[in-house]
Order: sequence, then C-alpha cells, then structure tokens
Amino acid sequence: MSENINYDVIIAGGGPAGSSAAIHLALRGAQVLLLEQKKFPRPKLCGEFISPECLPHFKKLGVFQQMMAARGADLGKTVFYARGGSSVSVPSLWFGSGANALGLSRAEMDERLLRRAVDVGVTVLEETQAVGLEFAGDQVNGVRCKTNGEARNYFAPITIDATGRARVLARCLPSEAQRSTSAKRRASVVAFKAHLENAQVAPGTCEIYFYRGGYGGLSNVEGGLSNLCFIASARDVRACGADAERVMRSVVCQNVRAAQTLATARPCSEWLAVLLEGFGRRRLVPVSDLQAYVERLRDEQHPPAA
Repeated sequence: MSENINYDVIIAGGGPAGSSAAIHLALRGAQVLLLEQKKFPRPKLCGEFISPECLPHFKKLGVFQQMMAARGADLGKTVFYARGGSSVSVPSLWFGSGANALGLSRAEMDERLLRRAVDVGVTVLEETQAVGLEFAGDQVNGVRCKTNGEARNYFAPITIDATGRARVLARCLPSEAQRSTSAKRRASVVAFKAHLENAQVAPGTCEIYFYRGGYGGLSNVEGGLSNLCFIASARDVRACGADAERVMRSVVCQNVRAAQTLATARPCSEWLAVLLEGFGRRRLVPVSDLQAYVERLRDEQHPPAA
C-alpha cells in the first residue's frame, strides 16, 4: 500500500547519524520521516566511548542534559597498551573541546537521541524495515518499507541512508547493486562486544589493547559496568570455535595488560558479534543539495518581512 503523506526528507536508520540528521532538519522546519528497523532501546556493537567533541553536538541537538542524566562514566584519558604492556596515555583534553569523554551505552545514547527526534516533530516508525527505493525517472523519490509484514511506500524529494555499514538503501541503487555483487569479499575479521562485571579497568580510563590480528577497547559505562569491544582475525575466531569468551581469553589476553584487567571479568550481557570485510572509506553515493533545500523550506514557512 502507499501512504498519502509525503515528507520533505526520509531517513532510514535511527542510530546517531540518522537521529541527529532528523533533529537538525526538523528544527529547521522540515517534515521528516525516520525509519528504524529495531525497537529502541536496544544493544549495539560499539566501543561506547563518546569523544569529547560530541558533547557540543548534543547541546546543539538539545539533548545534552538527557545524556548527562544517564550517569555515564567520566573518561579523562585513553591509554594504549602494546602486547608486552608498554603504554602511552592520551588525555581527553587533547581532543580540544575542554571536556572529558563519556562512557555511555549505545542503548542509552541512541534511545535519548531518538526520543528527542520525536519531541521536535520527527515522525518515527520503529520496527520498520526499509527494503527498497521508489524512483521518478532516474531520481529517488521515496522508500519502500515493511512494518509488521505490511508493505508501505513513503515519498519525499530527499532520502538519506543512515543505516551505516549495511548501506541498505545505497545498495538499492542500480550502479551500487552491481558494484556490491562484483566487489564481495570474504570477511577477514570479527568484531565482538559485551558488558562485563568485575573488569579491573583503571577508573576514568579507556584502555586500548593491541594483540596479534586485532585490537580491543575496555572502559566503564553507566551502572558500574564495563564495555569490552574488540576485533580478532577470522582465523583466530574459527580456532576458538567462534566462542566469544574463549576468543577474549586466548586472543585478547595475549596482551599483558588485558590479561590483568580481564582476569576476573565476567559477561553480564549477551555477546554481540559481526563479520567485517575490513576498514576504510567507501565510495560515496549521489547526494542532492540538502542544505539549499532546507533553507528554501525555511524561507517558505517564514518569509522575510516586507
């Protein structure tokens, strides 16, 4: 079925990028539809280290106080540990914002951003999966999606794919679909994440561990827990029977410091895992002049005085 409501902008993906874009656009007068596949709050594989330069961004979005109310961990430095235990420390103040970093779970951060989007007038549809694009000639003019198995179409002159690494809508472009098919590679690394109890990470510190085939990060988040996020080579993961905790003990703990901080640590959440083909920049997909469009919308709604 097709909805009768048209929007100025449709955004697929309710993570930090999608919610932030939606809030900025709505504050400038745009009618925004935000589609999110999951029901929030939900866990997400992430280092859960919010860099200090994000804090002014939260203030611009009007969500700073909500983030602080979550009582995340204050992180004053990041310490990088080589396999043998030698280290180098980087104060958070070096990031230039005059503040410390914040250790906060993605479940908490993303939930607060999404609710702020609702508060400023964004239409948010959770448990709605974007499955394709609508075209007018060679121009994208809408999104096909499914909610509870029901197909729906929504239309807008601008569509933003904020689904991150999945690139759900970008892959629907004819040129991108062909490119994705021809460029498929076997995953070379696996990423894991879990919240831990009894990890001995230094208070106020994000610790980064290097080891053969990967690296990982450990820091405190809200609720007295620690977040461990790490990558390991697919070969080492297979050797460990794809058991996340076994990978942590036998691979991550090759690092002397990690062996100390994780000796008594135990997972208190389910392990999340994802296969990664690698890192690096991806080819950009076509984009229209969004800023000019939003300014025109604002002028139409608030014409200058004669």
